[in-house]
Amino acid sequence: MRPVAAAKLFFVIALCTTYLISVSQIGPAIYESVVANETGFAAGTMIGSISIAALSKEEAVQKVQTKVNEWKTSAQLTLAYQEKTVAIPARLFSFRVEQSVQQAVDGRPSQLVVQLDKEAVSTLAAQLATPALASSLQFDKLVNDITKSAALLQRHREPFDLARYIGQQTTEKIAVSAGSITNLGEQKAEVIAWVDNHPSIEIKGKTVFSLAAYVKGMSSLAMSTIASAVYQAVLPTNFTVVERHTSRSLPDGIPLGYEAKVDGNISDLRVYNPNTTAYTLQFQTVGTGFRVTLYGLPFTYQYVIKMGEVEYFPPKTVVQYNPSLKPGERYVKAAGRQGMLVKVKKETYDESKQLIKTEVISEDFYPPVHAIEVRGLELGTTPTNETETPSSDKAQSNEQTKTPTQEEQPNESDQYEK
Repeated sequence: MRPVAAAKLFFVIALCTTYLISVSQIGPAIYESVVANETGFAAGTMIGSISIAALSKEEAVQKVQTKVNEWKTSAQLTLAYQEKTVAIPARLFSFRVEQSVQQAVDGRPSQLVVQLDKEAVSTLAAQLATPALASSLQFDKLVNDITKSAALLQRHREPFDLARYIGQQTTEKIAVSAGSITNLGEQKAEVIAWVDNHPSIEIKGKTVFSLAAYVKGMSSLAMSTIASAVYQAVLPTNFTVVERHTSRSLPDGIPLGYEAKVDGNISDLRVYNPNTTAYTLQFQTVGTGFRVTLYGLPFTYQYVIKMGEVEYFPPKTVVQYNPSLKPGERYVKAAGRQGMLVKVKKETYDESKQLIKTEVISEDFYPPVHAIEVRGLELGTTPTNETETPSSDKAQSNEQTKTPTQEEQPNESDQYEK
């Protein structure tokens, strides 16, 4: 009989233990449910950004649902990447109001349960970023941040920038544009030494970059050579050229339309990076020249730089008479150089290769340099101070931000020949 009695005793003890545990766990929940319905939630009870203190469960559900409906009609959440933005429709969010109220902790903040249509968000992101870029997107983190914003019923906030959800390693590997100077000439040693000491320069997001700070102590021509290559690299991007200058004559080795004069005093090359992420200029020597490559996230649009037809202005000849020369003798004191005018345009294309807009970036004008010829006096003539007035050259600024000084005037005794 002892085994039977022991079994009965064990059964009774197990039953009592189960009862006590059940009462201790279920009892408070039942009590809180009854009390919450009768007296309302305690002070400090929140669901997301909504206070439900002193409300019954039914009243809390009604209040939260009203706030959710208001949010759906006024919320403006967007995805963005560089110049492009796309709205996130409110219909992509599913709010679990009753579940949120059921899970509310009395006297404490609780989360508003929200589910987001991930597939739809992925489709929206694909409208902004290239497939290669979208594949490196930290998508789960993006969805989590959007969901948190909706759970707090934030109506107006800054766009969710896709650039912030792309790994830095991806950014550093993508070359987006480049510029080069193929023949450095007399500046080769100076420029190569600088390139070796400055393999890369970072242009931070939302900042203005000044090149003058990096080329101090160099000759003006060497500074301008480096600046021209940098200008060539940033031109086919969405960067804004804030300051850029040109010379009176196009320096040797610099392509027409790409000169950027820097002298360390007044003239500088400054560009603004409108993107939220940084871009890096990397320099490397190539043969007798050097190359500048811009690394960073790919641009939303494709930018194509086109040079217009070059207009040439032939130089005139300034004649100076020298009585020490025999009649008919002459020599060229200074050779002339023809003037040039070129219009530089930027064309912007979308992902479908459709032209969106065309804008004139600059009109670079280099006035002609007049030749100087010294001649002997002709028999029966005397020197004269009269000059032949040349036809007016195309007058316009040779710089984007500053007007160049006037060209040196010839001596009164000089004469012009066409």
